[in-house]
Amino acid sequence: MENTDTFFSRNKAYIFTLLGLTIAGIIMGGFMMIFDWMYLLKFIIAMLTGGGVDGVVTPAATHHQAMVDTAFGPGYDTIAPEIIRASNERQHFIWWVFVAEIAIFCFMYVKYGRKSAVVTNPDDQVQVFSKFHRGVIWLNVTIIIVLIISGFNITWAMRSGGGDIPFFLRGLHEVTGLVWFPFWFLLTVIAFKDAKLLSSNSVLKKIILPGKYKPMKRIIYIVFVLMGAGLLTSGFIIWFLHPDAFTHGEFIQLKRLLLYIHFASSVLIMFFLMDFVYSVLISVKGNLKGLITGKFPREHLAQLAPDILEDIEGSKNKNKGK
Repeated sequence: MENTDTFFSRNKAYIFTLLGLTIAGIIMGGFMMIFDWMYLLKFIIAMLTGGGVDGVVTPAATHHQAMVDTAFGPGYDTIAPEIIRASNERQHFIWWVFVAEIAIFCFMYVKYGRKSAVVTNPDDQVQVFSKFHRGVIWLNVTIIIVLIISGFNITWAMRSGGGDIPFFLRGLHEVTGLVWFPFWFLLTVIAFKDAKLLSSNSVLKKIILPGKYKPMKRIIYIVFVLMGAGLLTSGFIIWFLHPDAFTHGEFIQLKRLLLYIHFASSVLIMFFLMDFVYSVLISVKGNLKGLITGKFPREHLAQLAPDILEDIEGSKNKNKGK
C-alpha cells in the first residue's frame, strides 16, 4: 500500500503558498515596479543601524541638491514615482485581482458544492464560542468591512473625487484604524490555537478558540497577524506624521516607504481573508449560524470539525477529573 503521509502531502499548503508569493514577488519586483531597490536596501539598513529616517544615504554633493532634499525629501525618484504609478494603475487593475479570486470561488462552489452535516438531533448543541469570542470576532468583522469600504474610497480617490463624502470616509478610515488595534490584538490572541501545543494551561484553553489549525487556516492566521501588524504600524505612523504647513522633508521618504507597505499589506490581507470567508462561511453550511449563536449541533462538529469537538470534550473531561 502506497504511503500518502509524505512531507509534501503534509506541507503542500505551505509549499504552494510560498511558491505563489515568490513568483508574484519576482514578477512584481523584477518587471512591474520602478523602485530603486539598491537605494531601498541602503535606506532600510540606515534606519536599522541608527542612521535616521530622512533617507539621505549619500550626502548632497551641491547646495542645490541639499535644498531639493530639504524641500522634497532625498531620492524622490527612488520611491515616489512608483507610488504615484501604483496609485494610478491600481485604480484601474487591482479590482481584477479580486474578480479573479471570486471567479475561482464560484468555480469551486459549482464543482464541489457546500459541505453539510447530517443532523438528526438538532437539540444536542455544543457551546463553541463564548460571548467574549463572538464579540471579538464580530467587532473585527465590522471594523474590517468599514476599513475596506473607506480604504477603497482612498484607493479610487481619482474616481470618487472630492466633496464631503470622500472627506468623511478618509477621516473614518483613520479613526477606525486606530480603533481596530486592540480588537486585532485580541483576535490574534484568541485565535493563537498553536499555543495549546506549547502549554496545557486551563485558563489558556478557555481564552483561545477550540480546535486545531489545518495548514491553510494556519497560513491565513499568520497572514492576518503579520499583515495586520503591517497595516496598523504603517497606518499609525503615516497618520501621526501628518504634515502641517511645512513639507517635513526630514521624514517624507519614510512615509513613502510606509505608504507602500500599507498598500501591500492591505492587498495580501484582503486576499487571504476572502479565502477564509469562503472556506468557513460559504463552503460549509451551518457555520454562520454557529458564529452568531456560539453553538453548533454535536453531529455537525463530529462530521465537519472533529478537532473542535475533541478539544471541547477533552477539556470537560479534565475538569470532571479534577
